[in-house]
Amino acid sequence: MNFSIAGGHIHCAQCQATSKRTHQQCRAPAMKGKRTCRFHGGKSTGPKTTEGKAACAAAKTIHGRETRAIRKERAAKLRELKALGKFLGER
Repeated sequence: MNFSIAGGHIHCAQCQATSKRTHQQCRAPAMKGKRTCRFHGGKSTGPKTTEGKAACAAAKTIHGRETRAIRKERAAKLRELKALGKFLGER
């Protein structure tokens, strides 16, 4: 959706971010070439160096509660339990 700011002198896209609390769309203008405003990540460029990208990939977690190692461990335990259930089901 396009709208104008600065008294109708500037036409731009509206930020596509929505509020978790009110479920309403952000009313700020989106950054040039982006879908979101500067407050919702339009200004972010992410890591540029290979070291920064590696550090970001190593630090990724879901909801801050679990790491890739924990997920891998849990998946292995679930595979064992599935195999045991299949074995016991055949008897």
